[in-house]
Amino acid sequence: MSIASFLPFVAINLLCLGVALAILLASRFYRGQVLKAERGRTEMLDGLRGFLALGVFFNHAVNNYYYHLDGTWTVGAARFYAMTGRVGVSLFFMITGFLFWGRVLRSRGSLDVVALYLSRIRRIVPMYVASVLMVLAVVAVLSGFSLGTAPFSLVKELRAWFSFGFMHYGALNGFTDGHFINPVYWTLAFEWLFYLSLPFLALFVKFPWSVVLLVLALVFGLRVPVTLNFIAGAVAALLVHKRWLGDRLCWAPFWTPVALAGLAVALLAPSGYGRVSVVALFVFFLCIVHGNSLFGLLRTAPAKLLGLISYSFYLVHAIVVFVVVHVVASLTPIALLGVPRYWLVASVAAAIAVVLSSLTYRYVEYPFLSMTGGLPVPKSLSISWRALRLNGRRTGT
Repeated sequence: MSIASFLPFVAINLLCLGVALAILLASRFYRGQVLKAERGRTEMLDGLRGFLALGVFFNHAVNNYYYHLDGTWTVGAARFYAMTGRVGVSLFFMITGFLFWGRVLRSRGSLDVVALYLSRIRRIVPMYVASVLMVLAVVAVLSGFSLGTAPFSLVKELRAWFSFGFMHYGALNGFTDGHFINPVYWTLAFEWLFYLSLPFLALFVKFPWSVVLLVLALVFGLRVPVTLNFIAGAVAALLVHKRWLGDRLCWAPFWTPVALAGLAVALLAPSGYGRVSVVALFVFFLCIVHGNSLFGLLRTAPAKLLGLISYSFYLVHAIVVFVVVHVVASLTPIALLGVPRYWLVASVAAAIAVVLSSLTYRYVEYPFLSMTGGLPVPKSLSISWRALRLNGRRTGT
């Protein structure tokens, strides 16, 4: 078997669906969460997210294979698995553009900025911090719980790791390849840039000359191609909001081959973040947001569970793969292990990542996501803010 074989892709996806089903059978909490999942267009997105995170998993599984084989962080001949990762990231960005520009359109630009940022902090920060702490734990074990660099240098390295990908993160406590433990944080920087720009973009939604803003965004997107996916998601939100394609144009099963053809073109495109890939994924995405479930796959309970825990899985899977492969490689060199047994190791890592993600979603993400009324505010600050508002009303400011 070649490292580029398609069979592990199918087998590991089925394995993860099986693990998700076992979690559903064992957990009343997750059965309730899946039952509460929204119906309609976002239902398909909920079912899609888990497969996108798994696409990124395959990319990093192959990266780790070559890293332990010859010290290079590459996909070698397994270009398909490089593309599953890039397509996964692209569609995650498209989903973000779709959901949040849809929110802007429905509110006619009256975006509650405070609520937006509080919700994003609750959604992104806790699990991000937890994943960085996991990386620090791995590095601590690798360094024998000893200080491998000067304290000031370690503080500078930690600053980069806690920067949400805005700063280059790499070496950590003398471990020069620290970024290979979890190389996904760069995408969070793009997510935050989109959220930071959203209130400004929302100001233009009511004006007919907002098309100028779209053109400027496209020009920027051509310079930074990965951002074209946010724009594609926003355009999809506009089409859905205006119902220009009807409510069920892409719902019928006979549109599934069209959706899959778009996905296939993206996987075969010369560049994972290029214009060809964006257009092909846009066709696929339009079918999904208009209700196509890919022959019912995206409506299944295990797919929805994988989607529910997809953010946790996205942030922890590379750590799990790195640790599992590192442990196996310390016992048997990867070159002697062979490709079939390596994919068996990767399968174990995938299953562990799904189980770990179900725990981190339940005990790290969910407590913050279930908060109502924003983040806790100290009582004294709340009183001061109320007094400030009253004084403002009295003075007419």
